[in-house]
Amino acid sequence: MELIKKLSTKRNNSVLLKGIYKNDSVIENLIEKENVITEFLSKNVAYVFLGERKDANYQTIYDLAVLLGEEAARDYQIDLSSFVIKDQLEIEDIIDAFTKGINFSVAKLYNKKTFTKKTNKNTLDLFIEQPSKQSLDAFEKAKILIDAQNWARNLGVTPPNELNSEQLAEIVAQDFRQYKNLSVKVLGKKEIEKLNMGLLLSVNRGSVYEPRVVIIEYVGDPNSKEKTVYIGKGITFDSGGYNIKTGRYMLGMKYDMSGSAIVAAALKAIAQLCPKKNVSAIMCITDNRVNGDASLPDSVWTSMSGKTVEINNTDAEGRLVMADGLFYGADVLKATRLVDVATLTGAMVSALGDTYTGVWATTDKAWNELSSAAKKQHELIWRMPFDSEYEEFMKGSIVADLKNTDFTGNAGSCSAAMFLKEFTKEVEYIHLDVAGTNDIDEKPMFAMVKTLTELAL
Repeated sequence: MELIKKLSTKRNNSVLLKGIYKNDSVIENLIEKENVITEFLSKNVAYVFLGERKDANYQTIYDLAVLLGEEAARDYQIDLSSFVIKDQLEIEDIIDAFTKGINFSVAKLYNKKTFTKKTNKNTLDLFIEQPSKQSLDAFEKAKILIDAQNWARNLGVTPPNELNSEQLAEIVAQDFRQYKNLSVKVLGKKEIEKLNMGLLLSVNRGSVYEPRVVIIEYVGDPNSKEKTVYIGKGITFDSGGYNIKTGRYMLGMKYDMSGSAIVAAALKAIAQLCPKKNVSAIMCITDNRVNGDASLPDSVWTSMSGKTVEINNTDAEGRLVMADGLFYGADVLKATRLVDVATLTGAMVSALGDTYTGVWATTDKAWNELSSAAKKQHELIWRMPFDSEYEEFMKGSIVADLKNTDFTGNAGSCSAAMFLKEFTKEVEYIHLDVAGTNDIDEKPMFAMVKTLTELAL
């Protein structure tokens, strides 16, 4: 099945698929089970039953779109107007849900299956007669957003033997050349050393590949000093270092670079939607491996900010690379708002499962703006607390300013957020922990690309 690339304004020969709600009209032999399609092939029309009108919402349509993308049994032309419920589900909502849902499910992601690979060769087409400018704009925005999300998903699902730190930086640099309104700078190991990014370099010590810091900048309002900087965790594989992960806990660690792909994908979408805002992204990229020179527990390293960190857990490496990235954003890029994204803590999964992304915000204004953006993009977030008590253990080192992990066993996601906050120079700060929502059952989801883009709009 192919991606939806345009809206059709004329009927084609495919079966016309219409939405129908309970009590809409009497159609003989209609199967009234949700998301079940009844076909009347002699009339070249089919109806998908959607239950009670009062219960229908955006998610109803999005879930149907995903299902169609995965399982459509024949070619359908989808009559978008038939799904509209006035003052409840407008045509722009329907366009958005179908475009994102179908393109999410049919995206061509990294896959090296041979004889076991299944493909659905049927096609889906979105049909609307005489679309308004608002409808066309809604489709274009939805397509840009889901394409950016799928770009990040593809990077995430790529195995670590084919996507090391050097390769990831090069892919981004090459791809982003197409956007003339973005500037991209790739910092190599020597430049990172000159910046004294000691925490990032400490994580990289065990690797055969050099670290990279990729800086992507979009200037939509040259007359404004306001600048939002996104920072993404880019651990291309996390073995845990000397505090090595055991058994199945090392599986899926190719996804530990997801934060960096998410912030880059947001800039990819922003470059096409052209908001009048200044937004930058920093990708902090390395892997976390073990060799004879890898960082040891009890080591003390100096961050770019000058603060020193005692390593009591080499598997808490994400916050180390992010700390140097946050300080770079605040000090060098002069951010007025910092937003970071990371698959940071297993404790996040314990707290919120794979349903909500955990969010920490230093101001109500930042939280309210992010919350509004997330609601517009139908992504679930939950506010978590900053509190100095979560940092007490980490401030108890006798040889450094901070330890990198709280060993109390309590509120691990909150203590990680407090650690990161130490490197923000008191700039307004939002922290997103996507450990639960980024990948589910081995599948790449990559939440927050759409929300971060919407935040810039």
